[in-house]
Amino acid sequence: MEQRETMRLHIAACKASGQTVAAYCGSHQLKPHQYYYWQKRVQLEQAPGKFLSITPLVTNAPILLTLVNGNRISFETLPPLAYLQQLLK
Repeated sequence: MEQRETMRLHIAACKASGQTVAAYCGSHQLKPHQYYYWQKRVQLEQAPGKFLSITPLVTNAPILLTLVNGNRISFETLPPLAYLQQLLK
């Protein structure tokens, strides 16, 4: 079984057990820092992309979009909304 899937099962089992993470990890030969690492990683993988609703700007000023993953997209002026939607799919 892949480590990611094994840790997913451990995370679910820990939550269902009612034990503290430390107690669960101790009884399953896991290190708490490994548990928390995988818990965060699994949560990030399962989280849907989230976008905020904004009022479109009317501007001729440069636009810089910074995405959640740190990537940046810059425009000299605000592009058409349809273009942005296609770009961010």
